[in-house]
Amino acid sequence: MQLSQRIRARDLEEFFSSVGKVRDVRLITCNKTRRFKGIAYVEFKDPESVPLALGLAGQKLLGIPIIVQHTQAEKNRAGNSMPNMVIPKGNSGPMRLYVGSLHFNITEDMLRGIFEPFGKIDNIQLIMDPETGRSKGYGFLTFHNADDAKKALEQLNGFELAGRPMKVGNVTERSDSAQGPSILDSDELDRTGIDLGATGRLQLMFKLAEGTGLQIPQAAATALNLNPAGSLPIQQPTPPIATQCFMLANMFDPATETNPTWDVEIRDDVIEECNKHGGVLHVYVDKASPQGNVYVKCPSIATAVAAVNSLHGRWFAGRVITAAYVPLINYHSLFPDAMTAQQLLMPSAARRGL
Repeated sequence: MQLSQRIRARDLEEFFSSVGKVRDVRLITCNKTRRFKGIAYVEFKDPESVPLALGLAGQKLLGIPIIVQHTQAEKNRAGNSMPNMVIPKGNSGPMRLYVGSLHFNITEDMLRGIFEPFGKIDNIQLIMDPETGRSKGYGFLTFHNADDAKKALEQLNGFELAGRPMKVGNVTERSDSAQGPSILDSDELDRTGIDLGATGRLQLMFKLAEGTGLQIPQAAATALNLNPAGSLPIQQPTPPIATQCFMLANMFDPATETNPTWDVEIRDDVIEECNKHGGVLHVYVDKASPQGNVYVKCPSIATAVAAVNSLHGRWFAGRVITAAYVPLINYHSLFPDAMTAQQLLMPSAARRGL
């Protein structure tokens, strides 16, 4: 956590009690100076409260946005028994990773967006084909700390990206960059353009969420894999991991929409519905999505929860809507402009009769 120096254990207990009963709170201090290090451990009585607590990341406590991360049970016990112990960061030296089996539309900025949440990156190099100007499907990146690189390797190796599993490994296993293409899948040369729209980019973020301790709800995974032919999704309970952001699936079928402004109409419908529950800051209709996805950011978690509870499982234009929360960091990676959105949205002038 990133906490104010004025924080008290009681403040943390009251803050996190909104998502579950708190068993214990320990503030971490320096052995020598006894000064608070801005870090604390919070233990819940019910493990199911932990995912909800992760959804509070970014909320302000005593004026400072807090960082909430999941810790393993062993680390929790160590922190409880030795609260003043400084956790070592381990090997602080740099470590280089190989990344292969990439789609040629992937850019260095996209790689940075996926890998950087695991730790500071000193360098990223995507190998380009000088003749076509496109990526050759592999590259290298250097983490400032080896521990961060190892964590990224564990989380992202084998992650299916654009239909092929991404390959991540220690570069010492493939020291000669010229050997890169030889270990790629045999279909690397048989590439076709794949639309990496908002939905595709959200799929990129699945492992990013895992690396930060967050998890994409199962309902989101289901929504992202709906039958393109328009079959109805299996109705599931409202996703429990609450954030300010969520995705609505099965809102439309782009293949059957004929009105030139159909996306504006759907956007207006979503805004009007969210305004019943406290408003909305950002709405994006992914017109290219065969799953009919719409992305929404509300001004608060409470507002988003009310909207999701209202919309999940509801019929809309002959379809059953699925609502799934999206981690805030993922949403901002998809839509950077949403990070600074502060004005509540209103329906279009045409809808309001202006």
